[in-house]
This record gives sequence, C-alpha cells and structure tokens, in this order.
Amino acid sequence: MKRMSKFLFYFIFVFLLVSCNAQVNKNGISNADGESQSTGKASQKPFVEKVGNVDVLNTHGGIEGIERLQSFYKDMKNGVPSDLRIVFYTIEGDPIVKDLKYNGKSLEVKNDSTRDAYGSGGIQTINCSQLVEEVNPTNTSYIATGCKEVQYGMEEILVIEYNVRQQDFFEINLKHGENLENEINTKTGEIRKETGKAEPFQMADHVKQELYKRLVFANYLDEKEMVESCDLPNAIKYNLKVYINGGQQEISWMDCDESQHGVTFTKIANYIIEQSEQDQTEKQEVIVQGYVLERKSSTLLIGEELNKLEYEWIKSEIDQVDMNSFIYDFTELEGVPVEEYQPGDKIRATIDGYISGSKPGRAKVKEIKKIN
Repeated sequence: MKRMSKFLFYFIFVFLLVSCNAQVNKNGISNADGESQSTGKASQKPFVEKVGNVDVLNTHGGIEGIERLQSFYKDMKNGVPSDLRIVFYTIEGDPIVKDLKYNGKSLEVKNDSTRDAYGSGGIQTINCSQLVEEVNPTNTSYIATGCKEVQYGMEEILVIEYNVRQQDFFEINLKHGENLENEINTKTGEIRKETGKAEPFQMADHVKQELYKRLVFANYLDEKEMVESCDLPNAIKYNLKVYINGGQQEISWMDCDESQHGVTFTKIANYIIEQSEQDQTEKQEVIVQGYVLERKSSTLLIGEELNKLEYEWIKSEIDQVDMNSFIYDFTELEGVPVEEYQPGDKIRATIDGYISGSKPGRAKVKEIKKIN
C-alpha cells in the first residue's frame, strides 16, 4: 500500500543514517576549521540537484522546511498570494516536484514528474479552492480541497507522520550543563545529576509520543550546523542522542545558538528536562480520534488517526478487505448515542477504561464529541 512503503523507506533511511554535526559562529564563535561565521535566524532552503528554489524537502519521511509550509498555509488563510515548492524523492532517488500557487482566491497544484526516470514523466495541473490542515494525535496532513481534476475532489500535499508506536525502538539520552554533568537516559532508565548519583526514570508513553512529534517537526535526522562553543560565561552545553529502530542520531549544541535549529532543539531539551522532574506514573485518559466508518445498532466503527482523504479511500473498502491488511487502527465504540452520528463524522472520544482487542478494538465511551 501507498503509505506502508513510506514507513519501510523511512526505516531504511534511519538505519543508514550517518550522524554528522557541524559548528557555526555567532558573535565570535568558530567552526571546526576555526573560521568565523555568522548564524542567521532563518534556516537555509533545501538543496536538490537540478531543482531550484525548493521550500520543502521530503526525504522518505524526513521533512525539511515544514515551517515554510506552515507559513504558506497561514498566507492562504489570510488571503495573501503565495507560492511554495515541495520536492519528494522516489525510491530510486529521482525528485518529484509539487508546486503550489495561491493567487488570493484559488490554489493551483502542479505535479511535475518529468525528472522521474521510472515514472510517467508528465506534468499534471490541478485547480483547487482551499488548503486544509488536519491535525491528529500522531500525524498532521495538508490536503488541497475543492479540486476539479482528481478523485474525491482532494489532493494530498504533505503528510507528517509521528506515531511513536509504529517505531520498533525509540529512546533518548540527553546530557546538559556547563560540563554536560546532568544526564537523562531513557535507554538505561536513569537520571544522573552533577552529584553523580543515579536515580530511576521511566518516561511515560504520552510524553514519548509528544517528544517524538517535536523531534519529527524539528527534522532531527537531518544534518545540522549547530553552535558547539561560545565565549559567553555559564553557557549551557547540550548533547542529545536519539536511538531510533536500528539507527542513532547525535546532536550537540549550546544555549547561545540563536539559529532556528538551536532555538528549536533547546526547547526540546527543556521539555525533556521539565518532564524528568515530573511524575511520569500518572495515568492518562485513553483517547480515540478518527472518522465514523460505520454506524451499527449500538456501536460506531471508527477509523483512527485518518485524514479526510484516507477516510474516502477506506470507506469503500472496509467491507471487502480484512482490517488486518490496513496499517490503521479501528475501534468499535459502545455506549454512544449512535443516532447522533453519521459515517464521515470526525469524532474525539474519551474511553472508560481501556481498549480491548484489535482490528477492531472495542471500548466503552465516557465522553464523545464531533470535531472539525
């Protein structure tokens, strides 16, 4: 399936990743070669050979330039004309270009596969009316709607996946302090402070999910230029190791790094530190969010974490295909006023207790509401 391949190549990308950290200069900071450089607050645009002016680059799940897509979306909401270029790589490494052009009233989407040696090699232009941002607990989708030339009237622009449960392994080790004397290690389940004494620590699942989301939005797998030395007194050093499936990424920087990457990763480090100081044993409510696929006499069948385009894909297949063949989760909700809901409604439900079974699971609802 289309999205199953995304996860496969993302795994390969992570496994083959070779960590490489550079140093940059801010107010007298030197890089590894001792050369003086300046650190701009805005990140540079991605480089793609033979493709110019790239705003967003999706390398098999590692996405660079998400902030530019968010800015484009904001411009559209405010009626401000704007352009955006997104590049995706094929399995073989050929770039597929998706150009978005908003004129203040309508959106033009142009898919250019002429650089794909194994594809159709054509250009498809799609005229749409809106761009929708759909946020789920484990993914965020950008979908063009009101499109005339495509099925369901929708065109997928970009999906950002951050479901930590779909990773075989995810742990972190953060060292911080003037001499990296403090350590938070979820791999060994320990915290060490400057005294050197180890204390047990186990990060809660919902905190890991939020942390993984923040790392994905920061494109943590990409090579970054980060400040690793500065002359400011009492400057704090950070060293973050991320263990993901069969790979490892290491990032080092200091709190004097005012670049976009530096600020972002300092916020991530502070989140980890704050969570290490809080009770991680507090039980979190179980939430089901997704689309109503079927309304039965006393239950609702929910496709979890779907976006509106995926709902359209699945609703016509759910009766003919074994649910286990999908990568999505499905849950039957009990204790629901079913007459108030229709297939296609998006809901958020708080579960009374837990979800039993799978594909589909079954759960009793404590509270449920429709969401946009």
